Amino acid sequence: MLVFVPLAPADLADWASSGRRDIRGFAATPAFLDAFDLSTPDSEDADLTLLEVAGLAGLLTHGVRLVAVCQADAAGAEPANFGAVVAEKVRFSAVESLFTDDEAGAERAAAAKELAGEVADLDEAWDSDALDDLLRTTELLWHDSSEWDRLSH
Repeated sequence: MLVFVPLAPADLADWASSGRRDIRGFAATPAFLDAFDLSTPDSEDADLTLLEVAGLAGLLTHGVRLVAVCQADAAGAEPANFGAVVAEKVRFSAVESLFTDDEAGAERAAAAKELAGEVADLDEAWDSDALDDLLRTTELLWHDSSEWDRLSH
């Protein structure tokens, strides 16, 4: 299953250096597809929504939108409606791509997070007007997994 994993830069460096990591991320689970009214897990709409969810979770948890996309055998977790999953000992070689903000996007993300104030959880963040505006106007940039070193600082 394709899993979108929000990370702190130091976590990315640790995963790439150690070669394995237990992950918590987001995937196109049946609950996710139902919650977002999507018909198939293998669609661009599902992938883009999962990237937004993981980016938002990363911003809330780590203060940055840095997302690794990997293949993993993952099990469902909470919040299920966002497609939360967990997997153990996932190899870094399973990472297909990385996504993060450019400098301007990072500034917009930090400003949006501050404007949104203290949100309690992903549900509340998803409904925040400030964070919704960020998701609609600022795209994460694609990077090859080999670029991890540059993105982990």
